[in-house]
Amino acid sequence: MNNFEILSAVLEFIEKNLTGDITAELCAKRCGYSLSNVQKMFRHTFNIGVSDYISRRKLTAAAKELLDCDRSILEIALKYGYNSHEVFTRAFVRLWGVTPSEFRKKRRFSDIFPKLDEYVQVCDEKGNIVMTSKKKFDISHLYDYITEHGGKYAVCFDTVHLMYINDVYGRAAGDIAIAECLRRIDENAEENMLPIRIGGDEFVLITDYSDIKNAQKAAEKILCLNGGTVSSGGSEFEVSMRAGYVRIPEGNLRYNTLFDSFVIAGRDES
Repeated sequence: MNNFEILSAVLEFIEKNLTGDITAELCAKRCGYSLSNVQKMFRHTFNIGVSDYISRRKLTAAAKELLDCDRSILEIALKYGYNSHEVFTRAFVRLWGVTPSEFRKKRRFSDIFPKLDEYVQVCDEKGNIVMTSKKKFDISHLYDYITEHGGKYAVCFDTVHLMYINDVYGRAAGDIAIAECLRRIDENAEENMLPIRIGGDEFVLITDYSDIKNAQKAAEKILCLNGGTVSSGGSEFEVSMRAGYVRIPEGNLRYNTLFDSFVIAGRDES
């Protein structure tokens, strides 16, 4: 079993067992490989440990259920392996920056950490098979929705200095920064707007505006929150975004071209 097959098996096993008592050790055992090697490959490929990934996927799936069903918070917590409301809440706040009850009242968006099933098989300079994760998240299931908004404007956001936050304050702080960006976009978007996360620190807000000035006003409402601070691990730091604008083409769309235009627009200075 090569690296590609091992990592594929680990990712598939995790997704099928999110509600079970799943650990990094169990993942390695089921794949017939040593834990140290699985951890090493996982960090090299995805820049995150197996246990951290499992936790983030569980909390992302739990967040989606908070919005999609009327089960109690405790029921959802127990479903995903948290033995008490308090333990679940602490873990949830670390990733999302708000409590489960606050999230349920105010949010519409829940996909902060999509599953890592978008990757390609490549070879290194020695000809060994390795894996490289794609930097872009799959938004193909939204193709029909985007097509229906041909001629309208999308606002593309990019988190400022996320790498700096990760390096100085840690990856947990980076997660909090992403969650804060999503909160600002989600809570300040109008009901007829759809927020999408298209990359680690890149987001798109599909508007119903055919006039760019209205799209700019929608973005300004969010960007005026730039410089607001959040905290992680006892440290406080600023979170800011920049925005760009792209008009969604009418007619037949090419997925890759549209996706690239979102990314480029988001990285333009506003």
